[in-house]
Amino acid sequence: MLRLETSMNDNIYQVDQRYRYLFGNLYSEYERTIGDHYFKGLLGYNYEQRTYNSTYITKTGLLNDDVENINLAVGQNTTATAGYNKYRNVGVFMRANYIFKDRYLFEFNGRYDGSSKFPTNQRWGLFPSASVGWRISEEPFFQVDKRALSDLKLRASYGSLGNGNVDPYSYLDIYEIKIMDRVLNGQKPAYTSVPKVIPDNLTWETARTANLGLDLSSLNGKLTFTGDIYQRKTLNMYTLGVALPDIFGAESPKGNYADMTTKGFEVSLTYKDRFDLNGSPFNWSVRGTLADYRSNIDRYENKEGLIKDGSYYEGQRIGEIWGYVTQGLFQNQAEIDGATKIDQIVKQWYNISR
Repeated sequence: MLRLETSMNDNIYQVDQRYRYLFGNLYSEYERTIGDHYFKGLLGYNYEQRTYNSTYITKTGLLNDDVENINLAVGQNTTATAGYNKYRNVGVFMRANYIFKDRYLFEFNGRYDGSSKFPTNQRWGLFPSASVGWRISEEPFFQVDKRALSDLKLRASYGSLGNGNVDPYSYLDIYEIKIMDRVLNGQKPAYTSVPKVIPDNLTWETARTANLGLDLSSLNGKLTFTGDIYQRKTLNMYTLGVALPDIFGAESPKGNYADMTTKGFEVSLTYKDRFDLNGSPFNWSVRGTLADYRSNIDRYENKEGLIKDGSYYEGQRIGEIWGYVTQGLFQNQAEIDGATKIDQIVKQWYNISR
């Protein structure tokens, strides 16, 4: 991507940004049915690489106001900067399924992921999960009219997922090299400064979720209901660290500073049917859903309980609203004189301001 911009400050600004993205998946599947037993397996490998490269050039001394090329600026003041980052993600994944007589369902999933965004001792993470299902409606003892209840299934699952969505090089000391404005010995020397504070032991953010579900349908499959309740534990949540005192002289870095618990539910009700319209089938459906959840912070280094932008405190409910609560306004001198001890500060302020 190339962009040229001009302004009334007699300069032209050229930006060149390029992204190179490489992605690949390699996997194999196995599937077989032996009598009442169904088996299916999957094993795979994936690779991801992204490279970002950019160049920024500013030059002064435009020949006219309609300049669209940097060669038409003749000023001596030219600045050039650049940006670059690169990361790689690799992973091995697998899935195994087993079903017996369409009644009992078992599934196991697993991922072993690595990312160059983390230190070498925290680069890899294992994220397994498992689920089971029981189709009660397929049991011999289930003797219910199909119009009343055509399908009934219970589900349960527990598993983990890793989140590596952090900026590349976040765990490294990054030194920014600049050119001084002053001339020393006939040259403008290069210089650097103290790098930003880096987080301690940056690693994967892990979400562990436990789920219970119920699926049922009636009217020969026309009316279906799906319901789930779940609890998710987000461990080593990647967020802004506790605010540091001003005398520290640097911003608090982002890192794995928090744990959070989320509890919620989701339900949906669907009705679908079909009829012939001018000799052609017409399918239609209507669906209603309801969901809610609450998230609370379990761990965060904020002993003072300060509320600041981007920070948390232990026990905080995400999305909570803070505000002032008043007991009312004094209406006369008798109410002021009869104020309780809790109101003495307000009373003193009122008497002073009169």
